[in-house]
Amino acid sequence: MTNRRSRTVETLAIFLALCPGLMAFDAIHSPSDAVTAGNAEMKAGKPSDALASYDKAVKELPGDPGAHFDRGTALAALSRFDEAGEEFLRATEAKDPALKASAFYNLGNAFMKKDKFKEAIEAYKRTLALNPKDERAKWNLEIALQKKKKDDEKKKDDQDKKDKDKDKKDDKKDQEKDKDKDKKDQDKDKKDDKKDQARQPPPDEKPPGEREIESTLDNLEKSPKDLEKQRAMLRAVRRAPPTRDW
Repeated sequence: MTNRRSRTVETLAIFLALCPGLMAFDAIHSPSDAVTAGNAEMKAGKPSDALASYDKAVKELPGDPGAHFDRGTALAALSRFDEAGEEFLRATEAKDPALKASAFYNLGNAFMKKDKFKEAIEAYKRTLALNPKDERAKWNLEIALQKKKKDDEKKKDDQDKKDKDKDKKDDKKDQEKDKDKDKKDQDKDKKDDKKDQARQPPPDEKPPGEREIESTLDNLEKSPKDLEKQRAMLRAVRRAPPTRDW
Protein backbone atom coordinates (compact mmCIF):
# COMPACT_ATOMS: atom_id res chain seq x y z
CA MET A 1 0.00 0.00 0.00
CA THR A 2 2.86 2.36 0.83
CA ASN A 3 4.60 1.75 -2.52
CA ARG A 4 1.34 2.15 -4.38
CA ARG A 5 0.65 5.42 -2.54
CA SER A 6 4.16 6.69 -3.28
CA ARG A 7 3.82 5.88 -7.00
CA THR A 8 0.45 7.61 -7.04
CA VAL A 9 1.93 10.77 -5.53
CA GLU A 10 4.80 10.76 -8.04
CA THR A 11 2.31 10.39 -10.88
CA LEU A 12 0.30 13.28 -9.46
CA ALA A 13 3.40 15.46 -9.24
CA ILE A 14 4.20 14.83 -12.91
CA PHE A 15 0.58 15.41 -13.85
CA LEU A 16 0.50 18.70 -11.96
CA ALA A 17 3.72 19.81 -13.60
CA LEU A 18 2.18 19.20 -17.01
CA CYS A 19 -1.07 20.84 -15.97
CA PRO A 20 -0.12 24.04 -14.10
CA GLY A 21 -3.73 25.11 -14.03
CA LEU A 22 -4.25 22.90 -10.98
CA MET A 23 -1.94 25.19 -9.03
CA ALA A 24 -3.18 28.37 -10.68
CA PHE A 25 -4.22 31.50 -8.82
CA ASP A 26 -7.38 32.32 -10.77
CA ALA A 27 -8.95 35.76 -10.41
CA ILE A 28 -12.69 36.22 -10.01
CA HIS A 29 -15.03 38.54 -11.82
CA SER A 30 -16.35 41.68 -10.17
CA PRO A 31 -18.61 44.57 -11.14
CA SER A 32 -15.71 46.96 -10.34
CA ASP A 33 -14.17 48.54 -13.46
CA ALA A 34 -10.75 48.36 -11.83
CA VAL A 35 -11.19 44.63 -11.23
CA THR A 36 -12.41 44.11 -14.79
CA ALA A 37 -9.36 45.92 -16.13
CA GLY A 38 -7.09 43.91 -13.83
CA ASN A 39 -8.63 40.63 -15.00
CA ALA A 40 -8.07 41.61 -18.60
CA GLU A 41 -4.44 42.49 -17.90
CA MET A 42 -3.89 39.21 -16.05
CA LYS A 43 -5.34 37.34 -19.03
CA ALA A 44 -2.96 39.25 -21.30
CA GLY A 45 -0.02 38.17 -19.16
CA LYS A 46 0.62 41.56 -17.58
CA PRO A 47 0.55 40.90 -13.82
CA SER A 48 2.28 44.18 -12.94
CA ASP A 49 -0.39 46.19 -14.76
CA ALA A 50 -3.06 43.99 -13.24
CA LEU A 51 -1.68 44.62 -9.74
CA ALA A 52 -1.94 48.37 -10.30
CA SER A 53 -5.59 47.93 -11.30
CA TYR A 54 -6.31 45.70 -8.33
CA ASP A 55 -4.68 48.24 -6.03
CA LYS A 56 -7.27 50.75 -7.23
CA ALA A 57 -10.02 48.22 -6.65
CA VAL A 58 -8.89 47.57 -3.06
CA LYS A 59 -8.88 51.32 -2.38
CA GLU A 60 -12.38 51.60 -3.81
CA LEU A 61 -13.64 48.47 -2.04
CA PRO A 62 -11.39 47.93 1.03
CA GLY A 63 -13.79 45.48 2.62
CA ASP A 64 -14.47 43.45 -0.52
CA PRO A 65 -12.94 39.93 -0.18
CA GLY A 66 -13.11 39.51 -3.96
CA ALA A 67 -10.87 42.53 -4.56
CA HIS A 68 -8.30 41.18 -2.11
CA PHE A 69 -8.55 37.78 -3.76
CA ASP A 70 -7.79 39.25 -7.19
CA ARG A 71 -4.93 41.32 -5.82
CA GLY A 72 -3.52 38.14 -4.34
CA THR A 73 -3.56 36.44 -7.76
CA ALA A 74 -1.49 39.28 -9.25
CA LEU A 75 0.99 39.15 -6.39
CA ALA A 76 1.31 35.38 -6.80
CA ALA A 77 1.97 35.82 -10.52
CA LEU A 78 4.83 38.14 -9.55
CA SER A 79 6.16 35.49 -7.12
CA ARG A 80 5.41 37.73 -4.14
CA PHE A 81 3.90 34.81 -2.28
CA ASP A 82 4.07 36.21 1.25
CA GLU A 83 2.02 39.24 0.24
CA ALA A 84 -0.27 37.06 -1.87
CA GLY A 85 -0.94 34.86 1.16
CA GLU A 86 -1.97 37.90 3.18
CA GLU A 87 -4.48 38.91 0.48
CA PHE A 88 -5.91 35.39 0.23
CA LEU A 89 -6.22 35.28 4.00
CA ARG A 90 -8.32 38.45 3.88
CA ALA A 91 -10.41 36.84 1.15
CA THR A 92 -11.22 33.87 3.42
CA GLU A 93 -13.51 36.26 5.32
CA ALA A 94 -15.93 36.07 2.37
CA LYS A 95 -19.47 34.98 3.15
CA ASP A 96 -19.80 33.29 -0.22
CA PRO A 97 -18.76 29.61 0.36
CA ALA A 98 -17.35 29.29 -3.15
CA LEU A 99 -15.14 32.37 -2.82
CA LYS A 100 -14.14 31.33 0.68
CA ALA A 101 -13.14 27.85 -0.55
CA SER A 102 -11.15 29.36 -3.45
CA ALA A 103 -9.41 31.74 -1.07
CA PHE A 104 -8.29 28.86 1.17
CA TYR A 105 -7.18 26.89 -1.90
CA ASN A 106 -5.04 29.76 -3.19
CA LEU A 107 -3.75 30.39 0.33
CA GLY A 108 -2.61 26.76 0.38
CA ASN A 109 -0.86 27.29 -2.96
CA ALA A 110 0.94 30.36 -1.61
CA PHE A 111 2.13 28.34 1.39
CA MET A 112 3.33 25.54 -0.89
CA LYS A 113 5.42 28.00 -2.90
CA LYS A 114 7.18 28.97 0.36
CA ASP A 115 7.64 25.31 1.42
CA LYS A 116 5.30 25.86 4.36
CA PHE A 117 3.76 22.42 4.01
CA LYS A 118 2.05 22.26 7.38
CA GLU A 119 0.18 25.52 6.75
CA ALA A 120 -0.66 24.43 3.19
CA ILE A 121 -2.17 21.19 4.46
CA GLU A 122 -4.45 23.06 6.84
CA ALA A 123 -5.52 25.47 4.07
CA TYR A 124 -6.38 22.62 1.69
CA LYS A 125 -8.32 20.86 4.43
CA ARG A 126 -10.37 24.00 4.94
CA THR A 127 -11.01 24.12 1.20
CA LEU A 128 -12.27 20.55 1.18
CA ALA A 129 -14.43 21.19 4.24
CA LEU A 130 -16.18 23.89 2.23
CA ASN A 131 -16.07 22.03 -1.09
CA PRO A 132 -15.47 18.28 -0.71
CA LYS A 133 -15.57 17.79 -4.49
CA ASP A 134 -12.62 20.11 -5.21
CA GLU A 135 -10.27 17.70 -7.00
CA ARG A 136 -7.48 20.26 -7.23
CA ALA A 137 -7.45 20.65 -3.43
CA LYS A 138 -7.37 16.84 -3.04
CA TRP A 139 -4.37 16.50 -5.36
CA ASN A 140 -2.50 19.36 -3.77
CA LEU A 141 -3.27 18.11 -0.26
CA GLU A 142 -1.80 14.73 -1.18
CA ILE A 143 1.38 16.35 -2.46
CA ALA A 144 1.63 18.63 0.57
CA LEU A 145 1.37 15.63 2.91
CA GLN A 146 4.13 13.79 1.07
CA LYS A 147 6.39 16.84 0.97
CA LYS A 148 5.86 17.47 4.67
CA LYS A 149 6.76 13.87 5.44
CA LYS A 150 10.00 14.12 3.46
CA ASP A 151 10.76 17.50 5.00
CA ASP A 152 10.23 16.14 8.52
CA GLU A 153 12.50 13.17 7.77
CA LYS A 154 15.19 15.49 6.43
CA LYS A 155 14.95 17.74 9.49
CA LYS A 156 15.20 14.69 11.75
CA ASP A 157 18.27 13.43 9.88
CA ASP A 158 19.87 16.86 10.07
CA GLN A 159 19.16 17.07 13.81
CA ASP A 160 20.55 13.57 14.38
CA LYS A 161 23.70 14.56 12.51
CA LYS A 162 24.05 17.72 14.60
CA ASP A 163 23.59 15.68 17.80
CA LYS A 164 26.25 13.18 16.69
CA ASP A 165 28.67 15.96 15.79
CA LYS A 166 28.03 17.58 19.17
CA ASP A 167 28.65 14.27 20.97
CA LYS A 168 31.93 13.84 19.07
CA LYS A 169 33.04 17.35 20.03
CA ASP A 170 32.10 16.74 23.67
CA ASP A 171 34.02 13.43 23.69
CA LYS A 172 37.05 15.15 22.18
CA LYS A 173 36.90 17.88 24.83
CA ASP A 174 36.65 15.27 27.58
CA GLN A 175 39.65 13.40 26.17
CA GLU A 176 41.68 16.60 26.02
CA LYS A 177 40.72 17.39 29.61
CA ASP A 178 41.80 13.92 30.72
CA LYS A 179 45.12 14.31 28.90
CA ASP A 180 45.72 17.69 30.55
CA LYS A 181 44.90 16.24 33.95
CA ASP A 182 47.23 13.27 33.43
CA LYS A 183 50.03 15.59 32.34
CA LYS A 184 49.53 17.80 35.40
CA ASP A 185 49.56 14.75 37.67
CA GLN A 186 52.77 13.51 36.05
CA ASP A 187 54.42 16.92 36.42
CA LYS A 188 53.37 17.03 40.07
CA ASP A 189 54.78 13.54 40.70
CA LYS A 190 58.09 14.58 39.12
CA LYS A 191 58.28 17.67 41.33
CA ASP A 192 57.51 15.59 44.43
CA ASP A 193 60.20 13.07 43.48
CA LYS A 194 62.75 15.88 43.11
CA LYS A 195 61.83 17.25 46.54
CA ASP A 196 62.20 13.82 48.12
CA GLN A 197 65.59 13.36 46.48
CA ALA A 198 66.71 16.78 47.76
CA ARG A 199 65.84 15.83 51.34
CA GLN A 200 67.90 12.57 51.26
CA PRO A 201 71.69 12.70 52.11
CA PRO A 202 74.23 11.94 49.40
CA PRO A 203 74.80 8.22 48.82
CA ASP A 204 78.33 8.31 50.39
CA GLU A 205 77.36 10.44 53.38
CA LYS A 206 75.74 8.76 56.37
CA PRO A 207 73.49 10.46 58.90
CA PRO A 208 75.16 11.42 62.23
CA GLY A 209 73.23 8.86 64.20
CA GLU A 210 74.29 6.06 61.91
CA ARG A 211 77.95 7.17 62.14
CA GLU A 212 77.86 7.08 65.99
CA ILE A 213 76.35 3.62 65.95
CA GLU A 214 79.08 2.37 63.60
CA SER A 215 81.78 3.99 65.75
CA THR A 216 80.44 2.28 68.86
CA LEU A 217 80.32 -1.05 67.07
CA ASP A 218 83.89 -0.54 65.89
CA ASN A 219 85.02 0.08 69.49
CA LEU A 220 83.26 -3.02 70.68
CA GLU A 221 84.97 -5.04 67.99
CA LYS A 222 88.46 -3.92 69.15
CA SER A 223 90.49 -6.35 71.26
CA PRO A 224 90.57 -5.93 75.05
CA LYS A 225 94.31 -5.10 74.80
CA ASP A 226 93.59 -2.13 72.54
CA LEU A 227 90.90 -0.95 74.88
CA GLU A 228 93.27 -1.26 77.83
CA LYS A 229 95.96 0.71 75.99
CA GLN A 230 93.51 3.50 75.34
CA ARG A 231 92.50 3.57 79.00
CA ALA A 232 96.20 3.64 80.13
CA MET A 233 96.91 6.54 77.85
CA LEU A 234 93.96 8.44 79.28
CA ARG A 235 95.21 7.80 82.89
CA ALA A 236 98.71 8.94 81.99
CA VAL A 237 97.40 12.14 80.61
CA ARG A 238 95.47 12.84 83.79
CA ARG A 239 98.54 12.14 86.07
CA ALA A 240 101.08 14.19 84.13
CA PRO A 241 102.06 17.50 85.87
CA PRO A 242 100.88 20.65 84.27
CA THR A 243 103.21 22.20 81.84
CA ARG A 244 105.00 25.30 83.19
CA ASP A 245 105.27 28.30 81.07
CA TRP A 246 107.69 30.25 83.24
